[in-house]
Amino acid sequence: MSSLKKEIYAQITEQLKEKLSQGTIPWRKSWEVGLPTNLQSKHTYNGINFINLCMNDYPSPYYVTFLQCKERDGYVKKGEKGSWVIYWDLKEVPSNSDEEVKRVPFIKRSIVFNLAQTSLFYDNDEERKIIQCEEVIKGMELRPDIRHNTLRAYYSPVEDYISLPPVHSFNSEAEYYSTLMHELIHWSGHTSRLNRKSSVSDEELYSFEELIAEIGSAYLCALTGIAPKTLDNQAAYIQGWLKLAELDEDVFMKAAVEAQRAVNYIITPHTNSKSNAA
Repeated sequence: MSSLKKEIYAQITEQLKEKLSQGTIPWRKSWEVGLPTNLQSKHTYNGINFINLCMNDYPSPYYVTFLQCKERDGYVKKGEKGSWVIYWDLKEVPSNSDEEVKRVPFIKRSIVFNLAQTSLFYDNDEERKIIQCEEVIKGMELRPDIRHNTLRAYYSPVEDYISLPPVHSFNSEAEYYSTLMHELIHWSGHTSRLNRKSSVSDEELYSFEELIAEIGSAYLCALTGIAPKTLDNQAAYIQGWLKLAELDEDVFMKAAVEAQRAVNYIITPHTNSKSNAA
């Protein structure tokens, strides 16, 4: 692992541990404003960048670099500090042959500012075109088996179905869909799909899978503009994640990667499930 990557992972792990120790699940805040997005490129930040930007508390989902802000005749307000995002780039290095040059990937860090930190910000909800929850489900070529015949929500990996209470049992439709988003992430991990390891009897595996489902469902909720449902036994889950972080300092980054794979699987068209299994 490069020194920059190690430094970034250590930094965000400490920030996450601090937030979780305070009882706050930082990636859940994104539903209020939408997915963190670069204003100019329209690129949606995902993975570890999604988690890092969700720890901010700004009223806009949009981010710009200092140069992008300047190009729009704007400026960063005095005293504002930017947030980092990371991405991969390629550099050319000499190979053993004098005629050949190898392109080696390496990690880079960039600083972005939320639109609310600049002179460009104005509050306009219509800028955010939120995809409706129903469209996420309707857009899935591989739709899950969803059964509404129980009093609790869960995913059965053995029989491969999602069980949910009827919609009217929830406080709101948003709460229903928030719960469904969580179970959809679990559903994506089935052996015929992304094939994630999970076990109710293995405390660490179970806790890691719940962390993946939490981050993934928070992303889907932000995509659709709904509030994540409050976790039952939230304190216990948080303690489990903090314990995982003590055992593996990169656990949040690993979970973010798996969560993004799950989200991509859900919102990206497929031709068949086997071709997309990993």
